[in-house]
Amino acid sequence: MTTTAVSLLDVLRDHATDVPALKRLLEHQPVERSWIRLSSEADVELWLISWPPGSRTDWHDHGLSAGAFTVLEGELVEHSWPGVLRQRDLAPGDSRAFPAGYAHDVHNSSDEPALSLHAYSPRLQTMTRYRFHGDHLEVLGVEQAGQSW
Repeated sequence: MTTTAVSLLDVLRDHATDVPALKRLLEHQPVERSWIRLSSEADVELWLISWPPGSRTDWHDHGLSAGAFTVLEGELVEHSWPGVLRQRDLAPGDSRAFPAGYAHDVHNSSDEPALSLHAYSPRLQTMTRYRFHGDHLEVLGVEQAGQSW
């Protein structure tokens, strides 16, 4: 059974209660994002991501998986393209949920590191990469789980 994007927020709340313990699970990199998969069940997958200053995902979607993330520490900026460019500034405790096929770019534009917890349902199988051209997204390619991450 696939979990909805909104119910993924409940999953995140259940797993984001001990930020110091989560921080100890991930070795922070000074320049590049780092991540660790915390759990992978049939219907939900959890990832912890560390964001050094200036790091970003670039434009992507999560294939057939709905998703959600919450900022545990620091600040992140999310850009999305539902036909118009949207920006959301996210601080600790702020969360986002999105349906399958949702394209976005997330980055840390601050001078301080950030930490976020992500949930996907069903488990990630593909991620489509895009280039943003100001008025549309161009597909660059599709990454496969187990090969690209």
